[in-house]
Amino acid sequence: MNKFPSVCVIVSIYNDLEALKLVITSLLAQSFIPDEIIITEDSEHNNIKDYILNLKNTIITHLSQKDDGWRKELALNNAIKTSKSEYLIFIDGDCVPYANFIESHLKLSELNTALCGRRTEPGISFSTKLRNQKLSITDFQKNYILNLIPLHRDKIRHYDEGLYFAHDSLIHSLIHKFSRKNSHIVGCNWSCYKKDLVLINGYDEDFTLPTTGEDTDIERRLKHFGIKMKSCRNSANVIHLYHDKIFNPDISKKTKALMNSKSDIFFCKNGLIKKS
Repeated sequence: MNKFPSVCVIVSIYNDLEALKLVITSLLAQSFIPDEIIITEDSEHNNIKDYILNLKNTIITHLSQKDDGWRKELALNNAIKTSKSEYLIFIDGDCVPYANFIESHLKLSELNTALCGRRTEPGISFSTKLRNQKLSITDFQKNYILNLIPLHRDKIRHYDEGLYFAHDSLIHSLIHKFSRKNSHIVGCNWSCYKKDLVLINGYDEDFTLPTTGEDTDIERRLKHFGIKMKSCRNSANVIHLYHDKIFNPDISKKTKALMNSKSDIFFCKNGLIKKS
């Protein structure tokens, strides 16, 4: 039997209690239960606080901070510092894991390696059914291929990312051998050893807009210190519930410019510890 490292799932949220309930329900029913679940909130909402308190679950920790614009990187760093586990898995609060999500991350994990997952994005109809619990996560996963046509009618994005194959299956090996060679971190589904994030001083809190700071910048700095990227797609799957996107060309332009200005900085100054 594999000896896994202690593991913490870090869930970053803003204000979506409905989705968070699905995420927590899934995490507590996983094939492998984590040592810790940290809900880190880039805001302070009493309904979320009260819900988590009422769960009275000792593996769940809730962190919050003043709602002062986009400060997801700060919320994530707070969770990293709070966690006592060796291995960290990151998901967003509107990304609901499949039943074997944690087990797949752990079985694919390696030292000096970051695992890179993706997400399938059903449209409004399927997302609403999931939110209203008229469709269970188990049934969504089990009937995923059978629902091919209805999902496409629902304007699903990244359909292929919802297909599940066991991490040690032949088809999973073939897919990753021929089409998953270049892997990149997407902030809503990835994992690594905590020590590797300490090595780069965690997330760079200078990033105060969506994108880049939570994935591209992290990947760039990890690679500099010899951390390789490895795909866990089609094994460690999450369902990204539909919502309106806030990204736009102006945000992309600003975050790209900020990252370019840091091209020779690998241990960020404004991270887990602050350096002048």
